[in-house]
Amino acid sequence: MGFVEGKIEEEKLFGDVVFPKTLLPSNKGEDLAIAIAKERHRFSEELKEHGAILFRGFDVGSADDFSRVVEAFGWDEMDFIGATTRLKMADRVFTANEAPIDQFINFHHEMSLLKEFPSKIFFYCFEPAPVGGETSIVPSNIIAEKMEEQMPKVMEKVTDVGLILCLSTPKDEDEDSGQVISKTWKWLFKTDDKLEAEKRVRKKVSCTSVKFNDDGSAEFTYGPVNPVREFGGKKAWFLPILGYSANEKEVIGINFGDGSDVPREAIDAYKGYWRRIVSI
Repeated sequence: MGFVEGKIEEEKLFGDVVFPKTLLPSNKGEDLAIAIAKERHRFSEELKEHGAILFRGFDVGSADDFSRVVEAFGWDEMDFIGATTRLKMADRVFTANEAPIDQFINFHHEMSLLKEFPSKIFFYCFEPAPVGGETSIVPSNIIAEKMEEQMPKVMEKVTDVGLILCLSTPKDEDEDSGQVISKTWKWLFKTDDKLEAEKRVRKKVSCTSVKFNDDGSAEFTYGPVNPVREFGGKKAWFLPILGYSANEKEVIGINFGDGSDVPREAIDAYKGYWRRIVSI
């Protein structure tokens, strides 16, 4: 029982480390949840080395099956908090996003703008979309490495003075807007009282300030902060400097901590590196 190493056409090689590492069933009809439970000790270390693990060839036919797989790892559950629309399908299982499948979603870490964020995230494809709808994964340590190699002066300034990021929530909740961030601050913090909402922001969100606008929108400002953090001895580009989607209404406002503009070529380089990794 257990796993054998596999290979997929889309995998990448960074130095001598494959991304993602692919594991296949060693026997036909292998139950993935049972196999994981028997070897769960290995996966934390393999994730540290490879950044992602792909389990392929197993019979996981429903959200409930996938919930069993997630539980088998024995890792603590973390509730989802965010301004996107997700539907709960089973215990610990939600849809990835209810935005239209033609909406391109930029590289980001899950819940990275909160004080508490998940250390691991699972993805499961029940039914592939005919066109679009893919969820790409990116090794963010490679993004940090490439930016330091190709944009050393920019990265030196990022280290010295940090970045200031500003992200807005919409004034009205509109599921048909095509935006990834579709929820208002009132929905997000479960109150329409600004003072109470600010208390909840201070408790959960890592922003330095929040402004509730008269039109119903809100602006969250982060920084000055370094978007690169270290996890397990590796530097990772952790905080997003683009909006969560290609929709111009969701672009994150970004400046250096001293108020000066971030060069356009640095933004283009950042965008280009991760898009090339996922072969967009």
